[in-house]
Amino acid sequence: QRHLPVEIVEHIVNGVLCNVHAFSSIAALSLASRQFRHITLRAYFHRISLPRLVRATRIAGIPQCFLWIRHLSTTMQVVEKKALPMHKMQLQSLVLSCETVSMFSLATSVLLVVPHLPDTLTSLKLGSLPHITQSLLERISGRCKDLKELEISVIEQLSADCCWTCFEDSSSYVKHSPVGGPKAVFDTAEDLATLYARCLRPLRSLQRLSIGVLLSPPEALAEHIEHHASIREDRGINAYLPYTPARCVPCWETYGLRTREDELVAAMKLAQVLKSLEVVRWRSWFTAQEASVPSADERSSVNPDVTGEDGREAEWAIFEIQRKERRIKVWRETVAQR
Repeated sequence: QRHLPVEIVEHIVNGVLCNVHAFSSIAALSLASRQFRHITLRAYFHRISLPRLVRATRIAGIPQCFLWIRHLSTTMQVVEKKALPMHKMQLQSLVLSCETVSMFSLATSVLLVVPHLPDTLTSLKLGSLPHITQSLLERISGRCKDLKELEISVIEQLSADCCWTCFEDSSSYVKHSPVGGPKAVFDTAEDLATLYARCLRPLRSLQRLSIGVLLSPPEALAEHIEHHASIREDRGINAYLPYTPARCVPCWETYGLRTREDELVAAMKLAQVLKSLEVVRWRSWFTAQEASVPSADERSSVNPDVTGEDGREAEWAIFEIQRKERRIKVWRETVAQR
């Protein structure tokens, strides 16, 4: 009796899952034999998304399935409810949406979740946070010392794809711009980078760092919204969809150049302290060379070509780092190079 080599079966299963990552696509194959079922389940659970608590609870009912998971995308709610034994998993990467975490519950969530993260992680992404705190950074660097990639972001909480009222409201309950201004956490971008670098110093293998905050002052967004208040009053509050400072000429003239300089200074500061760093990314309204002003038609209708991939237009400002002969060179990657 002849058997197919395990490697060939794994290659077939991975090829099927590459097109459609659904168990229905490999269900028939899993019934062929005990060996095939083991191979298909291991391949299916290698990379999985569990956005809902109900699904995570059902998955956890399959014996030992958590041992096969290497790349997991889930939510803070699933992790807080301990639907999965995180501390026993051999995860390589984790994408965690923190949309349900408020400013007031952030500290509790950090204490409940971070100590139980697998120490095998090399990539960690936390999105939709209300605030990036010193405690959060210190606990991550203390727990996941082998990280090569870290992404922490709050900007997803801004809602610029609904109406001006939602846009203004969403900007009031997250710390999206922690630099400059009387209500900001840091006086300068260099101060922010200095603290973040000190907190992340234990991550000696960190190569790619993405911090999803805006280095423009809080007034940039506040003045942008106020600037268009009179127009909204004249035409009605829903006369046209909101657009961000990325598409506002006055915002560019007031804050664009200064913000781009601050982003470079902060990236350089991080590169000086974190010796293994190769790429730094900040969220920014000012990634292009100039503002792209929306037309009247674009303002009054939903146009997927106008907004960014998440509907917020705050793209990543990317800085590459080169080290040679004890010198550090940091430069901004242009939009044309992406």
